[in-house]
Amino acid sequence: MNSSGRLLAVAALFSWGAASARVMEDTVAVVNGAPVLLSEYQKEFSTALEFWSRAEPEAVRDPALVRRLRESTLEQLIDREVLYQEGGKQKIKVRERDLENGIREVKQRFLRDEAGAELAETEAEAAFQRQLKADGLSYDQFKERLGKQIMARKLLETAVRPRVRPPEEKELAAYFERIKGFIVSGSTGSLRDLGEEEAAAFRQVAQQVKALSSERVRVSQILVKFSPRASETEKKRARRTALEIRQRLLEGTSSFAEVARAESEDPASAGRGGDSGYVLKGMAPPQFERAAFSLPVGELSEPIETELGYHVIKVQEKRAAETPEFDRFKDDLAKFMLEMSYQKELEAYVKSLKAKAVIERHLPAP
Repeated sequence: MNSSGRLLAVAALFSWGAASARVMEDTVAVVNGAPVLLSEYQKEFSTALEFWSRAEPEAVRDPALVRRLRESTLEQLIDREVLYQEGGKQKIKVRERDLENGIREVKQRFLRDEAGAELAETEAEAAFQRQLKADGLSYDQFKERLGKQIMARKLLETAVRPRVRPPEEKELAAYFERIKGFIVSGSTGSLRDLGEEEAAAFRQVAQQVKALSSERVRVSQILVKFSPRASETEKKRARRTALEIRQRLLEGTSSFAEVARAESEDPASAGRGGDSGYVLKGMAPPQFERAAFSLPVGELSEPIETELGYHVIKVQEKRAAETPEFDRFKDDLAKFMLEMSYQKELEAYVKSLKAKAVIERHLPAP
């Protein structure tokens, strides 16, 4: 996790995780005399660790990765502080209208619950206030922190964004050809000339191009879970429930989406009426994949057992494999390459600010 990765986080300026500042608190760093608080670091690190625990649970068992995560969290906080300080030096103004727009932008995130259901205005406001309390912030402290973030964003728009040029057509075409070659070969050795973050981003884009070009089926699902070490009795109970749900769907008294919202135990798709997006070959459990690719469009599967539980699926759409065409991906690729150029300039700019700053680091023990 190098400095580019940290700067991707810096660019997301409307982030949560501040703790209330008390002068007496211990610090993890001092930047030009300004403290970076231990409480702030602990909150940020906990959030990052929680994300990685969900995304790659095996990875967080690696002490080396956790160490890198601790170091990158500290550097992320230092990066933010040097940006805040530079914005202050340049006397960048944050108007009341800027703050109002920023607050509105943050509150937009609370208009839906975790399942994606729309909340009433009073419920959204209550959820927002609960988040402030969880982060140890008063409303005034939230506004102060938001003002600093807006100031830093304005700084980046004036100091970094003008340095970035859009990619030329020939650059886009060459990058696309490289993506196609990577999809065919699958060789990571061909990315040795890229940095760690650039290579990771390249692989992600290549996977998206592959996903949009490969044979694929779009499925909706209803999941009835059982525990990881479920007994045969528990599994039979879950299967019986899945069969009952399937029968209700066959009778047609409720739509698949209605039943999924009410019954599915898959939080990622239940709020979308069971819509799980496209399934690619080799990307899903074998038994799930076999059913998805063999089932006719519009028909229901029998309950499919995986390590998560029993799935009842319905195929919504099937698409044949196709050759990736440059014109189809050109616009999105241009945006991606522009953003990667911006991240490089951002990294260089923050590195220059840090080189001029007096920074003390006190990374706490694990």
